[in-house]
Amino acid sequence: MPDNNQQADEKAAAHQDPETVEKELEDAGFIAPPDGGYGWAIVAASFLLNMIVDGVIFTVGKILQPAWVHSFGISEASAAMTMSILSGCYFFAGPIASVLCNVFGCRQVALAGSLIAALGFLLSISAPNIYVLYVSFGLIAGAGFGMMYLPAIVIISQYFAKKRSVATGIAVCGSGIGTTVFALLNDVVWDFVGGDWKQFLVYTAAVTISGLGACILLRPLKPSKDQIEKVAKVLEDYEEHKEKVPESPLLSKHNTPFLSSLELHTAGKLENGHHTGSIKSIVDAVSKEIEDLNKPLLRKDIFYSGSTTNIAARSRTGTMTREEAAEHQQSLRFRGKVETPQQYLSKADLNAGDNGDVAIANESKIQEIKQALKQLVDKELLFSPSFLLLAFSGTLTLCCFYVPFIYLGNHLDKIEGLTTAEKSFTVSLIGVLNIVARIGCGILADRPEVSALAVNNFALIAAGLATMTVPLYTAYWQFLAFCVPFSIGVACFAALRSIIVVELIGLEKLSNAFGILLTFMGVGAVVGSPLAAAMKDYTGNFDTSFYVMGALMTISGAMCIPLGGLRKRELARSDSSDAKKAIELQKLTDTQDNTN
Repeated sequence: MPDNNQQADEKAAAHQDPETVEKELEDAGFIAPPDGGYGWAIVAASFLLNMIVDGVIFTVGKILQPAWVHSFGISEASAAMTMSILSGCYFFAGPIASVLCNVFGCRQVALAGSLIAALGFLLSISAPNIYVLYVSFGLIAGAGFGMMYLPAIVIISQYFAKKRSVATGIAVCGSGIGTTVFALLNDVVWDFVGGDWKQFLVYTAAVTISGLGACILLRPLKPSKDQIEKVAKVLEDYEEHKEKVPESPLLSKHNTPFLSSLELHTAGKLENGHHTGSIKSIVDAVSKEIEDLNKPLLRKDIFYSGSTTNIAARSRTGTMTREEAAEHQQSLRFRGKVETPQQYLSKADLNAGDNGDVAIANESKIQEIKQALKQLVDKELLFSPSFLLLAFSGTLTLCCFYVPFIYLGNHLDKIEGLTTAEKSFTVSLIGVLNIVARIGCGILADRPEVSALAVNNFALIAAGLATMTVPLYTAYWQFLAFCVPFSIGVACFAALRSIIVVELIGLEKLSNAFGILLTFMGVGAVVGSPLAAAMKDYTGNFDTSFYVMGALMTISGAMCIPLGGLRKRELARSDSSDAKKAIELQKLTDTQDNTN
């Protein structure tokens, strides 16, 4: 039986191990999502921001584009480019907005986005030609919308874990409500301003600036007093034993970013585990480091829209057969990994410099932004055939995504006697059905036994085929029926992206994949509407536009059907390659040992 001195030495050695201390500090410093409380105010704010951003993007095009064609004497394609740049920049701004949230916080980024978008619309009022609108309405307002949307999604993941799918589902319903409300309200405003598109832009700017109230509600999570004290206590204990036990050279190269940063910022304030500086200075230093530990991009699940209780079961089930997925989930339940939410902190260490030293304290905000952007770019994903197939399918989907919202009314003109309200009701119906479909997707996200990829593929194929049949419609009810499959298709695509990435790629690369996917989707958003309008300019009607765009959406769903099998073979090749490298390394080691 070991004596007391031996036990004391072992305890001191445990306190000395930086990796053990790092884990204790992370556990103590991780701000667990409250899953309620003020989080519901966050959901309300996110709902309003989704309502404003998507409500404007989905509905103003059908009013403004014909007005620009008449006012500037330009083609449909030239006018459509304005809306497409707005939509594309909305996506392109996503990765940059996520990095800005990491550096400045969600509230500040959303506030800036609301002001920038409103400014873009106001600058558009005095545009002398369509090219100025490309910059003011498209580039500036689009970037602002991206900065409003991304924080509204990211902050929900910080406040919710178990109830995240419910919270996210409620928040994104704002998109459907916004589409429904503004599709009807815009016609009223358009009549009120006498068909003056410049006055209509004042209204659009006013709607956008109203988002400031919602942005203010995006209050960041702060560490509690108990958390700060606990982290400080663990650090004090470590510093005390570190002085008593000589550090082993083998422990000098551990990956302990949180511990190293705490030591850096409390240097000179702790000595032999006791305070030498003011209590306030130590508390401030520890509190700041805890906030840095909980930055959005340091959470691997920050873009995951489902409940965290299902991440382990959901991860990579898309690369398995039904039977393999069932065994995978049963194994996870047996090990207790399904029902308990986990702390998904990233080990990418965004706070570390290229040399591995903790340098964020000495970096400017610009350097911090550059470091975060660099971490988001994952070359491995860019060389993955399965991921590139998923990304390219997103580009094709977005080519068609906005076309019915803008141009469905042109086909409704074929039916005599329809009022403006009846024509606008089709877009409103898409918004209402989108709400129902989003809720259904939230329920689906919490059922790992159902393949999100398969549901997405089926929904996109159905939506694409329905879009191809629009030119054949001769009755109003047929247009209303079209809204059902199209609404389900766009809702599944928007809601299941992150779920599909986790199924195929895994949680570890979700943030990287999400940013790349947004870029590919932005390309589709820029290309789609102008291409549809160009076909109209060439043929004289929108029939060919709907045939082609519907076909692209159908292809986007069909091309992903073999994605699970492709990813499975890709992983098998990767595992085989890793095994060969391990064998070669072992042979090299054995050869060196024999030589010695």
